[in-house]
Amino acid sequence: MAELSPEVKIRPLVEEDLPRVNEIDRMLFGEQRVPTWPFSFEIYWKVHRPQLSLVAEVSGRVVGFIVGTIVEEGHSQSVLDLRHGIDRPTHHRLVGWMDMIGIDPETQRKGVGQSLVNAFSAECRRLGALAKGVAREGDARLRQFLSAAGFKPTDLVEYQKD
Repeated sequence: MAELSPEVKIRPLVEEDLPRVNEIDRMLFGEQRVPTWPFSFEIYWKVHRPQLSLVAEVSGRVVGFIVGTIVEEGHSQSVLDLRHGIDRPTHHRLVGWMDMIGIDPETQRKGVGQSLVNAFSAECRRLGALAKGVAREGDARLRQFLSAAGFKPTDLVEYQKD
């Protein structure tokens, strides 16, 4: 990791941040980014209005964002819920899903993303939720970032039939 940014301030995202967050999101949709979320931040915000939304500022300028939701963990009669044994995953009633994260390319690898993830995770803990993130198989950068941030992949692989 490069030198840490001077004083990264994390705060809740407010409406006035939307133009800058949209600008960062558009910068990231270049060839270097494999979008884990299939649409832009602007559309995501209009549709979902995520309750757990944070921005990172350096010297008063928004340089990153993270947004997500806290939902009740889904329950089913799946065999996955019936597994027993010492390696059974911890069962949490609430899950904080990290849906989107974006860091200004000029500020990447300086601790901004880690600060956002730490703040997101702390808020999840405060609310009694387990923080989770999802990455597409082909999104190596996001998968590496999540691993570096302390997230571990689960043994569940999703399949679908069209």
